[in-house]
Amino acid sequence: MHQRTLYFLLQVSLVVSCHAASLRLVQDQKAQTISVQRLNSQKPLLVQNARSDHRPYLHPIVAPDGNGVLTQYSPGHHKHQTGVYWGFTRVNGRDFFHNPSNGYWQLQKAEILAGEGEVVQWETIYHLLDEEGESMMEESQVWSMRDTGNDYLVDLVWTGTAHTEVTISEYKYGGLFVRMPWQQGKEGEVENSARQKNQRAEQKRSSWVNIGMQIDGRAPKDWGHIAIFDHPSNDAYPTPWRVDGQLGAGPSEAILGDWTIPAGESKTYKHQFVVYTGQMNDVRLNEQWKAYSGQNYDFAAWLQARAEAKEAKFLTGEQAIEKMTTAEGLEVSLVTSEPQITQPMAFCYDDRGRLWIAENRDYETRRSGFSNDGKSRILILEDIDGDGKMDTKKVFLEGVPFPSAIAVGFEGLWLGAPPNLMFVPDRDGNDQADEEIEIRLT
Repeated sequence: MHQRTLYFLLQVSLVVSCHAASLRLVQDQKAQTISVQRLNSQKPLLVQNARSDHRPYLHPIVAPDGNGVLTQYSPGHHKHQTGVYWGFTRVNGRDFFHNPSNGYWQLQKAEILAGEGEVVQWETIYHLLDEEGESMMEESQVWSMRDTGNDYLVDLVWTGTAHTEVTISEYKYGGLFVRMPWQQGKEGEVENSARQKNQRAEQKRSSWVNIGMQIDGRAPKDWGHIAIFDHPSNDAYPTPWRVDGQLGAGPSEAILGDWTIPAGESKTYKHQFVVYTGQMNDVRLNEQWKAYSGQNYDFAAWLQARAEAKEAKFLTGEQAIEKMTTAEGLEVSLVTSEPQITQPMAFCYDDRGRLWIAENRDYETRRSGFSNDGKSRILILEDIDGDGKMDTKKVFLEGVPFPSAIAVGFEGLWLGAPPNLMFVPDRDGNDQADEEIEIRLT
């Protein structure tokens, strides 16, 4: 155990910012807590609660600037929820999510692994008990924390070792969960890496979820946030997420169905939390997730986009405009649409205000290899009466393979058709391509 945790600590230390504050851990055996403090203060930034007969949990987590608490313990709307915690809903039929005490949990150890420095680390070990009080599974939570000044980065490695075969049954939530201090009438929002918000993010797979809301003691627009990162090494990655009506959230493999840990075997999950205040910045969160995960591409966002595309209904041009949201002072109008054009891949305007469009009909065959069957073409559209809609259509060029980029100039058309950059002259200006097409680059 110590070899594994110290190796993880080394990994974390390698990416610590040079501006990281020095921290220390203080363990109170009587209160059964481990507190994270800055070296120059005795005020806790985060408290690990590790009672002998109660589920382990983090609470409170104080905002990095000290103004406001970002977690909540046992709120009236969900009394079983306890700050940041881990609890499966169905473990061999036992519900550890809704039962934080009462004979379900038994502390084995809570110890400090690295008590002072830019990174501090601690571990809790619990037994999850069956109806007879026997241990079904041992749960280890290894936590590491660093304070960059602007935010906290908190890493969790959760490991479950089965003492008997353990089945976690399908359910709509269960596992890691975060409860922030939601209040009726106060603003808040959950957003995932696919830009889905609140209930649109419920049960959806994503690489991260950000929870943000107004916090007592802070200005109304200066929200508190906890972002939770999923790690690509987790079996269900990208894991689906529970998002409840009070903005509690957590990833849950059980959403996908039953899964089992055979007796004597272990399963590990990794997650990182970013605790910060102010405005959410999804670009920054993506960069932080990439640094944590070692990935350069958010596969989860691609999966979600593909799923939404399959479910999407086809919209007419007019319907699409009705669905758009524009910035103040801007408006969108329909210039052209099907059936006047089909499969547009590129367009440009010439000095007469005419619209040139590359219709790439080869793209329809992409699943079986691009056909290059000669159906693609270049069109010229013109608004004759000045009402903002295209009235006439001319075919400038037909039979060009895979047109993907166009620009008009120098008495002709510059055409990108991989692997070639071509010049298609129209020296007599009759809006039809001359015969001698020139390949300028290949």
